Amino acid sequence: MANTSSSSATSTSHNKALKGVHNLVNRTKKMRFPRRANQYLQQQDDIGYTDGQFMAPAPKIPWKSIVLAVILLLIGIVGLTIGSLLKTGILVSPDWLDKGTVLLVLGALCFIPGSYHVGLAYYAYQEYEGYSFSHIPDLDD
Repeated sequence: MANTSSSSATSTSHNKALKGVHNLVNRTKKMRFPRRANQYLQQQDDIGYTDGQFMAPAPKIPWKSIVLAVILLLIGIVGLTIGSLLKTGILVSPDWLDKGTVLLVLGALCFIPGSYHVGLAYYAYQEYEGYSFSHIPDLDD
């Protein structure tokens, strides 16, 4: 019998504590948001912002830069191909034998930026996440 009376006493004290916590929370809510301020916030429909303000405009496609990148890529592929054929001895021409290294270097210098920008333009065109035409420098500036 003693156990039931002690458990009922703890439950009533627990209920009183919860009721006190709820009262405290309700009082602090009233203090943070007075009735007039709450009514004012409810009356405001327009907060002065539109969704269009936070959207970036679609970037225009830099066609000149993309054409230049394709030209660099093609020059690089031709330079690397001819230079490697000359260095390996498949193309044997007395006029071109000493130009193999030069063609390899110039082909690599054209191929690297050309392939990078063509790849960037392709991914931007396919709308992959993180790629945009704004990442390609525009020559119209």
